[in-house]
Amino acid sequence: MAEPRRRNLPGTPQGEIFKWKSSDFKADGHYSVQEWIQDKIRSDPTDIKAICKPPEHVHKHEWIYEHIRQIIIELNALVVSLQASCTGSSCPKMTAGEGFEFLSACYGAQPQMVSAVDYACHNIDFHVAIINKTKNFPRPNHDALGKKAMKELSDVAKRLYRIIAHAYFHHKEEFMGFEFATGLYKRFAHLNETYKLTSFTPAIKVN
Repeated sequence: MAEPRRRNLPGTPQGEIFKWKSSDFKADGHYSVQEWIQDKIRSDPTDIKAICKPPEHVHKHEWIYEHIRQIIIELNALVVSLQASCTGSSCPKMTAGEGFEFLSACYGAQPQMVSAVDYACHNIDFHVAIINKTKNFPRPNHDALGKKAMKELSDVAKRLYRIIAHAYFHHKEEFMGFEFATGLYKRFAHLNETYKLTSFTPAIKVN
């Protein structure tokens, strides 16, 4: 039997976008893990345990890596949703509540204070480049990653979390609407708790 097409063909009605039938997991594909995660999210973004439970025979390093890639994709959408309220004038510094300010290390050897939106955009772009370096993150990769690669994933997770924390503390209404629709933070937090990637500072609480 032919595999279902995983494409939105020209002319696909809006209500049918991404509505293809999910197929069984096949571990040997270039994008199998990514597609599996995305299918689980589309099926039910609130079922965090199901989304974060890896299929059999998927190495935990590959699982973490693909989740981080998906988190970056969705963070782009979160930043876009904040474009009306998070500007260079409204948020001139990258803060997350009282007492937490973050410098951007994306400008060379000397970290700089930049606006929150610049911090978010530059860090997303910077870490997309990091995780697409085939030397440390070959694709497809179904085995353990090196120590340097795992350290980089930990650092990526730490900086991506700061974007979420800024949205939570300073753009609560927009953040909660996005979280309700996607479950992004709860998924990220579950992944972090399971694999001990980094420290989520400052801590936030989403029921």
